[in-house]
Amino acid sequence: MVELPNERGHTAGMCMIGLISVLLIGQGMVFCTEGMMETVMYVVTGSAIGIFTVGLLHVAWRTCFLAEELCHISGRYPDKKSAAQKAYEFNMISSCVCSISAIIAVLIWVILENPYVYLWTKGPVSNIIPYLAGFCFSKLIQMEESVLHTSLQIESMKNLDYGSGMAYNYFYGYLRLVLPDPEVGTPGAKGIRKRIETFMNHHRLLKTAFPVRKLFILIPRNLYTPTDLMEVSTDWHNSTNYWMEAAMSLETQELDRAGVKQRVYKNSVYKIWNRDRSTLYPVYVVAEGATPLKTFYDVIKMNPKMSRVFKNHQHEIVSAFYKTLQDILRDSDDCRDLCEIIFYADTDENQRRVNVARIILERIEKLTR
Repeated sequence: MVELPNERGHTAGMCMIGLISVLLIGQGMVFCTEGMMETVMYVVTGSAIGIFTVGLLHVAWRTCFLAEELCHISGRYPDKKSAAQKAYEFNMISSCVCSISAIIAVLIWVILENPYVYLWTKGPVSNIIPYLAGFCFSKLIQMEESVLHTSLQIESMKNLDYGSGMAYNYFYGYLRLVLPDPEVGTPGAKGIRKRIETFMNHHRLLKTAFPVRKLFILIPRNLYTPTDLMEVSTDWHNSTNYWMEAAMSLETQELDRAGVKQRVYKNSVYKIWNRDRSTLYPVYVVAEGATPLKTFYDVIKMNPKMSRVFKNHQHEIVSAFYKTLQDILRDSDDCRDLCEIIFYADTDENQRRVNVARIILERIEKLTR
């Protein structure tokens, strides 16, 4: 039986506490000959200034990254205020510790003297110890923790993040099976284009009725994709004038997969009318939402424990899914020209739902121009 790795414990934290204790004892030992009061004053001043200074350095570090975030407001944040809030967010322990340290530093300055000057007069070696202790303590309480910090970690994970993982699963577990013509030895199976041609022949459709013979994958920025795309195919000022309706599906694809015999894969065909032009005939398209994002949407809605964490980084996860899926398709000779990904904002600046049919028609017009 394969032994699974155990969950990591608190050994690192205990070692960090031991290191901080050694540094604090070292601080006290420097002045143990000058009396208890002087020793306590030095240790308190050093601890407060060390933590306060490290906190200021964290603020400066976050300011540098905020400057970069302000260049990408439109794609990541509702406004500049929201970006600043996520950049300067501290966890509760860090906020309390930094506040207490600042209060102590101010009191020492008022009652005694400038605490930085006070520490420096004790010599350079003893002056360095408080800052080392403050740095170690900041790591213990995870002072660097913030929404922005986690977002930067997600970007640096090199396709090991949640969004990229969903993209790889989606491609190798679904798209690679339904898009290209199957390998020899899979009787009755067809690629997406052959199944579209079969659909056109069966319904006697002209080539102009099915202008783009690809699978359109919809990736809404806010994740929501309804069961029937007709629900999101109206303009906000006319919610009953639908632009899309489901036609029949393409013929099903049956493949043996992971112990399941004849697993069924199917794709839906939609008819789209351009209501602005009052066209007599619809345009046909194979379209669907990205199912992993629908699952992600359900996790956010139904799992209270993880909903806040995922919602804070929702846009980063969706963006990683989209970019990774694009890269995978671009590198795939078999699937590159069989799929069209549409990443779109599903609400406008007034938070009104957009018409997905318009977006699809715009992409079709661009591809056929």
